[in-house]
Amino acid sequence: MSEAEAILRESRVPVLRDVPLRTRTSLGVGGPARLFLVPGGAEDLADVLERFAAAGVAFDYLGAGSNLLVADAGPSFVVISSEGLDQAPEISRETVRVGAGYSVPKLANRVAAAGLSGLEFAEGIPGSVGGCVRMNAGWHEGMFGDAVSSFLAVSRHGEIEEIISGPGTFEYRRSPGVGDRFVAAATLRLTPDDPARVKERMKAFHDRRVSTQPTGAKNAGCIFRNPPDDHAGRLIDACGLKGLAVGRAVVSDAHANFIINQGGATYRDVAALIDRIRDTVSGKTGITLETEVVRWT
Repeated sequence: MSEAEAILRESRVPVLRDVPLRTRTSLGVGGPARLFLVPGGAEDLADVLERFAAAGVAFDYLGAGSNLLVADAGPSFVVISSEGLDQAPEISRETVRVGAGYSVPKLANRVAAAGLSGLEFAEGIPGSVGGCVRMNAGWHEGMFGDAVSSFLAVSRHGEIEEIISGPGTFEYRRSPGVGDRFVAAATLRLTPDDPARVKERMKAFHDRRVSTQPTGAKNAGCIFRNPPDDHAGRLIDACGLKGLAVGRAVVSDAHANFIINQGGATYRDVAALIDRIRDTVSGKTGITLETEVVRWT
């Protein structure tokens, strides 16, 4: 990474070294990021990415790490975190501008208190704004992209753009309009409503999540995307895989589409368990599940 270090010595972006990613992921798995960038603004990052692209330096982006499985040796590339871009939401009527590193559960509560509806479903998504934009995170009928009117992005070649959302920007658990850009901030357009009604709906989502998901356990959220007209958790459960374990990784008894780190699970444990689940479901149902969790090696 000498080329990257030479570039970073001349930049204004703060750099951390050998950051253990098990402490930056909700699953609690992953080795060190040898170079871990914490930009505080799009302009400084754009300069670095332009030079990285010219030098052929490999890099990828980290939000809250809530859907990430990292290799035990750590990633082979530079990690660029959004945690320094945690600007609090600026609310103007039904419009909200917020930094990419801001917590989505905190955002959901802030806008609910302000009498804005549209993020009730997101109260339990343990992600950052930028990550939820990139992945179009959601739960049940709610999708984060439905609330996004535009977002500030930095391309991998260092171009800064304010991108307006439109048809095709967001799809189920995907954001084709975001592509491989770094999301620095987002503007949301929500619906005015009585704060008490918004909070009541949010509580209903909270109660449902607590009763159906392994809250409090180390996990990466749903491991597989739902196939058309079905649910991955139902298929995994129907195949009798709840409680199946590899090493210290186990399929949750609360929700079969969650893998729990029981303490000390490794990348190899989780990856092998994912393969066993996919192979079993495919063999018994003919449906090949597609992973939602992102792997870094």
